[in-house]
Amino acid sequence: MDAEAETVVVVAAQGGSDRAWRELFELHFDAVYRFCLPLAGGRCEQAEETTQQVFVTAAETIERFDPGRGTFRSWLLGIARNRYMTLRAREHRRSRLERVPWQSDAATERNRADLLVHEALARLPCGYRRALEDKYLRQLTMKEMAQTNGGSIEAIESLLRRARDRFARIYERMQNGE
Repeated sequence: MDAEAETVVVVAAQGGSDRAWRELFELHFDAVYRFCLPLAGGRCEQAEETTQQVFVTAAETIERFDPGRGTFRSWLLGIARNRYMTLRAREHRRSRLERVPWQSDAATERNRADLLVHEALARLPCGYRRALEDKYLRQLTMKEMAQTNGGSIEAIESLLRRARDRFARIYERMQNGE
């Protein structure tokens, strides 16, 4: 399918067409699965599960897809990559916490809070995560962040405000077990 025809199908899917969505699913499922398979270490079941999660995410957020920024397939592969990175980071944090010897209840609770913070950061869009990491982990000034990102201080302040708001919503949902 050429790019123009695919754009027509994507627009129809964005408008709620189940038929268009099925067409996109059938067109891209195998490619997304083949992309996920090596990420899953060759484990077919995990690759298939990740692929399904990619399409669930895509269905929930298809209105965000902009054909002017790339192909639908590259957008799906980006979702797959982000999903894989989130899962890998979560597994890494959990395994690190499991290796920690006996701890007090307070230390265990701090580790749980740290885990939630890291998971919430991992769930943020890349730009929000980068802004929060630059500000709070790397402790860059607003001026340094603006210079690094090629924007104004006001734009960085606005980005940080949106990033903090999104982080707070995600963190709260995670604390409530969602």
